[in-house]
Amino acid sequence: MAAEEMHWPVPMKAIGAQNLLTMPGGVAKAGYLHKKGGTQLQLLKWPLRFVIIHKRCVYYFKSSTSASPQGAFSLSGYNRVMRAAEETTSNNVFPFKIIHISKKHRTWFFSASSEDERKSWMALLRR
Repeated sequence: MAAEEMHWPVPMKAIGAQNLLTMPGGVAKAGYLHKKGGTQLQLLKWPLRFVIIHKRCVYYFKSSTSASPQGAFSLSGYNRVMRAAEETTSNNVFPFKIIHISKKHRTWFFSASSEDERKSWMALLRR
């Protein structure tokens, strides 16, 4: 019996936020979150980003009108979403993290504007 081929969602790299919001298949969630910087120089920075979850991919943009994403990643393999208490500061009161099953992959950190928003994003990401 042949192994079934797996198809992972692959994010589109050159799509505007407004185009993505109106694509067929629907957006699971969209809104503003703070995202922890990804480079050594930016680890203490948490810029505000417009985040869209579409077809099990996360896209983040500078704003809701950006012509292309700052970055995007597939949620495939990201099996844990949890609060990130260690990242709580006076500016990031409601942080959470998305953790991949493999330690070789990056852990993503975001922070919501309220506890209700954090719960909403975390619940959707756990699906």
